[in-house]
Amino acid sequence: TQGVAIERVELTFVVDGQTHIFTEFESTTRSMLRPVNVSTPASYYTLLGTAGTDRVSSDPDSDINGSSFDATIKMPVNIDISNATSATVTIVFLDTDTAQGDPEAFYDYSNGFESVALVSAADAAYLDALAAGHLGAPLVLKSDGSETLSWTYFPSSQSYYLVSYEDLFPNRGDYDFNDLVVAYQVAVGHNANAAASVIQGNGFLIARGAAYQHDWHLRIALPETVTGSATQSVYAYGSETPMAGYPRQSTVLGSIDLPMVESIAEIFSDGGSTYVNTFAEQSIQKGPRFEFSVSLDNPVPMNQIGAAPFDPYLYVHDTAYEVHLLGKAPVLPYSRNELDGHTVFKDENGYPFAMIIPDYWEPPLAAEDIGLAYPDFIDFINSQGSRSSNWYMRPQQGRVKVIDFFNW
Repeated sequence: TQGVAIERVELTFVVDGQTHIFTEFESTTRSMLRPVNVSTPASYYTLLGTAGTDRVSSDPDSDINGSSFDATIKMPVNIDISNATSATVTIVFLDTDTAQGDPEAFYDYSNGFESVALVSAADAAYLDALAAGHLGAPLVLKSDGSETLSWTYFPSSQSYYLVSYEDLFPNRGDYDFNDLVVAYQVAVGHNANAAASVIQGNGFLIARGAAYQHDWHLRIALPETVTGSATQSVYAYGSETPMAGYPRQSTVLGSIDLPMVESIAEIFSDGGSTYVNTFAEQSIQKGPRFEFSVSLDNPVPMNQIGAAPFDPYLYVHDTAYEVHLLGKAPVLPYSRNELDGHTVFKDENGYPFAMIIPDYWEPPLAAEDIGLAYPDFIDFINSQGSRSSNWYMRPQQGRVKVIDFFNW
């Protein structure tokens, strides 16, 4: 088990023949979860960890060296326990409604045994700072006193948007539509009045079939009067330590526009090649992961937040052009789109330069025109989307790269 939720904890001491019971507790993380047979989610403390590791502290006398302890529970005790004759702790894990998918399924405690131990204050501080498992857990809430009643996931708690780009905009070029492929997911935490106070998300770089240098942005439209703060991080595959320059904090004034991953060619490559997961002979390389969290100073009604899938866009350093989904407009003051009159993100025949596609899509191989890799795509474009709307379900084998979810 890499995550459990706690329903209740009871700590009992017997001191000088008297029994003292304590039930107040906290951990460093929480999640909005639905218990079995309960329709409304609520906030529960959680414990997160990493699978298959032996935790080692820098302190040679540490209580956790050679063990697998990952997270802490803290309980305030306001009595002298130096004369205690017994101490018992009872931890009841939450029986989550796993049929809801994540995050409930992630916190299913039935996957194995859990070990519990008392640790020193130094080791507790070490584990809290380590934040083991936070990277892989679904949309973790830090225990900072903020309260959120429920979450709305986009596209869902169990799936991601897949956005793919052709970076030769405004020219179609080879039109292999694999210059950058990104998976992302967004969750909005809101109160009973459907007003959002927290926006969080995460995602992965899936494939890159380009020589150009890119930045990938995620923009979420909000009213101009909105203020808040944002934190974002990027992690190399398998690492729980942010890359150099992260975590990054910024101020939110109006719409959120986060340069989520910058200078992608420098952090996502296959040996000496900038082409990753786009040639048939290439073995699959797992790309960097990113996450972000935005706290709004005042809750914003859900109907005032820009519609999903929001505005995921590419900035191409070599051309100084932004590449957006259809219907979006350029936003960066330093791009050349407005100056050169390239503000519509399709060509004269209706071919787009960015698309949202289901997360099981298989991108074309390098230099394979998407119309050859997916023959129904041409009918979809020529009919302006009225025919062959499921074109992405019928790839031509030998012309696409299969990248399964477990390889993200």
